[in-house]
Amino acid sequence: MVGASPDPSVVADTRCHTGEGPLWHPDEEVVYFVDIPEADLYRYDPATGSHERVLDAEGAVGGFTIQESGDLLLFCDEGRIQPWSPESGLGDPLVDSIEGEGESRFNDVIADPEGRVFCGTMPAPDGEPGTLYRLDTDGSLSVAVEDAQLSNGLGFTPDREGIYFTETEASRISRYRYDRATGELSDRETFLDASDLVGDPDGMTVDAQGCVWSAFWDGGRIARYDPDGTELERVEFPAKKVSAVTFGGPDYHTAYVTTALGPGEGPAGTREEEGSGAGALFAVDLGVAGVPEFRSRIEY
Repeated sequence: MVGASPDPSVVADTRCHTGEGPLWHPDEEVVYFVDIPEADLYRYDPATGSHERVLDAEGAVGGFTIQESGDLLLFCDEGRIQPWSPESGLGDPLVDSIEGEGESRFNDVIADPEGRVFCGTMPAPDGEPGTLYRLDTDGSLSVAVEDAQLSNGLGFTPDREGIYFTETEASRISRYRYDRATGELSDRETFLDASDLVGDPDGMTVDAQGCVWSAFWDGGRIARYDPDGTELERVEFPAKKVSAVTFGGPDYHTAYVTTALGPGEGPAGTREEEGSGAGALFAVDLGVAGVPEFRSRIEY
């Protein structure tokens, strides 16, 4: 690990129960992020330094993608998938529910280069593991990974031949071979075994140099790993539950990091317990650029 750690700053003090899923919207030049159990969608505008809650929905919103049109596609509780736009609000669900997910919810999602979406669900209250699904552009769903141990952050290798997949309860990040033509995943290998580290891997992104940045829930940090899984550096935050990281700004040189006051399924804690910045959105210059996220192209 080299270099001095950069200093993150709070840019939106939303005090989210479970802030998650930040994405830079290049059309609007804003960052969207969610508070999962509150089903709140926030928008932060770095040009003005202001933020607002743009959606207060029912249930939960576990993640979202940006459609080719600029609309957001929300992945919610019970397997519900629903579009939203600033102009027209919530649209009719594309998927009302998924069999077997009645007591669960989506947790993290990513669009692939072809406009499909990989979308993972939480374990059920009875202990049944979650599932990583693939939503194809025609709206059909299939299982990509069974028995997922708390689906979380995803990202693609620069050559588009691999996909990273985080399972928080297993405290690991896997790397699969990814077939861009079909969306099929195969040949899982462990990229990072974090079982001996403080905290568990949560959301993640891949930077312009092909390195993985992972947020650590109950670890108070994000950490950068080279493609062979070697830790290169880490950045500490005044929040124990660091949940996700993305790059944004016109040149993708600013990292935006969400944090949480409490676990996704339990009561929120306090800042005395969780850290002075718990629940806030942070910005930090990591000294490296990111790349634009792919957009979903789901028909509806």
